[in-house]
Amino acid sequence: MSTQTVFLHQALAQSVGLNATDTKCIDLILRAPDAAVTAGWLSDMTGLTTGAITHILDRLERQDFVKRVRDTEDRRKVLVRVRMESLQPLIPKYEAMGKEFLRLAEQYSDKELALICDYLQKTSEISQRELTKAIAANRSRTPDAAPAAPRRARKSQR
Repeated sequence: MSTQTVFLHQALAQSVGLNATDTKCIDLILRAPDAAVTAGWLSDMTGLTTGAITHILDRLERQDFVKRVRDTEDRRKVLVRVRMESLQPLIPKYEAMGKEFLRLAEQYSDKELALICDYLQKTSEISQRELTKAIAANRSRTPDAAPAAPRRARKSQR
């Protein structure tokens, strides 16, 4: 199911010239307090490097999905906000998917839905913990700690 979900998000993103990572970054921005974040915050949340995040934000800004604005309280800080009007082409696609999920949910009793919700909440918490651990482990590695590439055997000289 995870693989299908990834490719579903990729297909939806491609329909507007983006990729799944782009749309997931948009989603993170929208869920943030005040719907504004820094590039550093996105890097922390995703585990992507700041360089990768800058590249994503550059692409999103070029396509008018986000805008960068100076923080009014700290002019050194640049905030990223989603341009809500840019999401219009995606809204019908996500609404259609949501309606399908609602139709599915109608097949279950309230008690069954409570169990499903409990399970999904717990799996989400586990996923978040594992993501946090993986990000921390990746960031704690130094280039010196990376395993060396295997050496090719030399042909012996006769």
